[in-house]
Amino acid sequence: MHVLVTGAARGIGAAVVECLMAAGHTITACDIDLEGLAQRWGERAGAAYRALDVTDVAAWSAAVEEAWNRQPVDVLINVAGVLRAGEVGELLAPDVQAQVAVNVFGVIHGSNATAARMRERGSGHIINVGSTASVFATPGNGVYAATKHAVRGFSIAAAGDLRPHGVDVSLVCPSAVKTGMLEQQRGDRRAALTFEGARALSPEEVAQAIVGEVMVNKPLEYYLPAADQWKGRLCTAFPNFFLSNVETARQKGISHFDSPEH
Repeated sequence: MHVLVTGAARGIGAAVVECLMAAGHTITACDIDLEGLAQRWGERAGAAYRALDVTDVAAWSAAVEEAWNRQPVDVLINVAGVLRAGEVGELLAPDVQAQVAVNVFGVIHGSNATAARMRERGSGHIINVGSTASVFATPGNGVYAATKHAVRGFSIAAAGDLRPHGVDVSLVCPSAVKTGMLEQQRGDRRAALTFEGARALSPEEVAQAIVGEVMVNKPLEYYLPAADQWKGRLCTAFPNFFLSNVETARQKGISHFDSPEH
């Protein structure tokens, strides 16, 4: 299969490309960081790469056309994401705009551009990487959580739009993952809830789940760990209960800042 992956220069995106290559798939690796792509994939057979600003509609159109001319795209995996911690009342406009532009508009524009071709063909699979923040409205990372809630809502709606055309949509929601995004939050009390869990996932664990379970079975939603789906829905249904436990969870997260498991 031909798979287009965003955020492919590092982190989860790069781990996904590695898994796809090991499985023998054809890959188009995309990232705004062209130099990072070249360093990572420039010498690797089977992985074409190109710069892509996921917030740019015209750039998406060009990327999809170029990839399609190489070989029709079977799977789009939207991984690119941005996080900037901040509490309401101290939020910086550039941080808000960057998160909304990349995390929400990037997923929407990419899904739309790729789905147009997949609908014509009558088959395809779009995989959007959300987060457990798609179901946990986490104080201290409220804008990020809002964007990931939006990704969940859009993905479910897109699935309804595209199923009649033979195109599947899956939402993948991992908890904290050992990437640069996690490191930038370490030690920041505002982001302590990110560290509340017993351990952080590795990028490879997430990639293996995407390339294995998700690409094969095409679930509408897939959570790592699975229990977070139900915990998150409980917290969404009973927000006052959730907020009453935030400080306890925050202190637990702070205690994990120096944990080797995170």
